[in-house]
Amino acid sequence: MNCAKPVANSHSFHSKKCNNFEFIIFWSKKVKELVKKINDTTSHAHATHHDLLVKFVNNEHLGGTGELNNKKRVKGSKHDDLTTSSDVIEFKFRSDRLKSLPAVLKNRETIFKRNDYIYFSYFLERGYKDKTKILKTQNCLYYLIVVIFSREKEPLNLKELLNEVRKEEMEFTKKVAQKSDIDLDEEEFYAVGNMIKIRDLERELEEKDKKLEEKDKEIERLKAQLKTK
Repeated sequence: MNCAKPVANSHSFHSKKCNNFEFIIFWSKKVKELVKKINDTTSHAHATHHDLLVKFVNNEHLGGTGELNNKKRVKGSKHDDLTTSSDVIEFKFRSDRLKSLPAVLKNRETIFKRNDYIYFSYFLERGYKDKTKILKTQNCLYYLIVVIFSREKEPLNLKELLNEVRKEEMEFTKKVAQKSDIDLDEEEFYAVGNMIKIRDLERELEEKDKKLEEKDKEIERLKAQLKTK
């Protein structure tokens, strides 16, 4: 197997190879655009957040060499997420940082029967430690992290592997903060929740507010009619 080398801009990309996995991270205008696409996509749309991520990593990390199969999203499908000339890749896009990683790695032997790599990805958001402050910057607030696990690596005890990932992630994000000029005395990285559910809830609340506003206008119109009688 030969995982393609990243083609991302060095000013908005960082990577670290560990003994049993590799970290890659993106932050740039393109990540900002990706987040906007995710926020503009409803959970019922054909182009899901998962597909958007696969396309982004394929273009930015693999130079567009991978082939996506749209049939992957069909219920019960056995099609692969992404294939290159030499590898098959399974993507896992999750919220809340590493919270769901244990469940994924617990199933890694089954996943590796069909795939050469597992790409476990999630977003981090930079913000002030003081929750009363709002960070205003033209730079991207979101960082996309991908943890790459290879079938070629010797299988580790699950607990040991998870401990290693968590430890290395802390060191890795500190390096990224320095590289992207984040003041760790004032700021920190936060786990990002489910963007689609959050955005759907926001849309639902916006729709309710709109209906209430229309209802208030209708009441005022009826009141005005009564005054003229």
